[in-house]
Amino acid sequence: MVAHDRVRSPLPYTVAMVMTTDASAAVCPHCGGTGWRLVDEDGTQVARRCECAESTRREQLLEQAGIPERYRHCTLDSFELWNAEDPTLGRAKRAVEEFVDLYPESGKGLLLMGAVGTGKTHLAVAALNALIADKGVRGRFADFTTLVLEIQMTFDGSGSSRDILRPLIAADVLVLDELGAGKVTPWVMDLLYYLVNSRYVHNRLTIFTTNYSDFAHTAGQETLTDRVSARIRSRLFENCRRLELRGGDYRRFRLAEASERSTP
Repeated sequence: MVAHDRVRSPLPYTVAMVMTTDASAAVCPHCGGTGWRLVDEDGTQVARRCECAESTRREQLLEQAGIPERYRHCTLDSFELWNAEDPTLGRAKRAVEEFVDLYPESGKGLLLMGAVGTGKTHLAVAALNALIADKGVRGRFADFTTLVLEIQMTFDGSGSSRDILRPLIAADVLVLDELGAGKVTPWVMDLLYYLVNSRYVHNRLTIFTTNYSDFAHTAGQETLTDRVSARIRSRLFENCRRLELRGGDYRRFRLAEASERSTP
């Protein structure tokens, strides 16, 4: 007697098709390319997903996440605590590691705040990469400026803003990078609130990064509220753990370091 896996649903991917269309390509020796293998449990043959199927599935999830090529290499291990004088980098890294370890019981999303070059995007993408690779999470990456432009391009009737937002709302975990970059119209702001609020009410965790602080440190400096509205800011602060990175510009540090090495 063969009992099927506890999850009575069709295969999410046709693993045999994914694994090979080339007769010379290797086929999994455990499942023969089907994605399923039989396991004996107390005398009953139970169908379980093969490790090769799960590996293929997670590779596809990484491809579908929309992570830019520039950031695909980002991992928590590769995040450097380069400024030993600033403790915020280490605190932020530990908080992100905890978020990944506890998921899906993390409770809240993350709001990474700090100036340009502090490593916010690296940490956010590192978390997303880890969640997809280690836990099979359906994740998405969206750049704020690109998202706004895509929404604005629907205004001529050539597309639907709902179609753009739907996969971002549905993702288990979303990274929304550079929140507040660029001014937006009230209509676009309403759509962004719809995105943030929809994820909030469905308890889907979001990792935000922004260059804007909650307070103006100098005269005339814009705050996060100025850039994204009070109601979006309220949702962020209610549903995210705030992490401020103040370590300085890592890219400038690396350039200076390279310049020193090249100086005779």
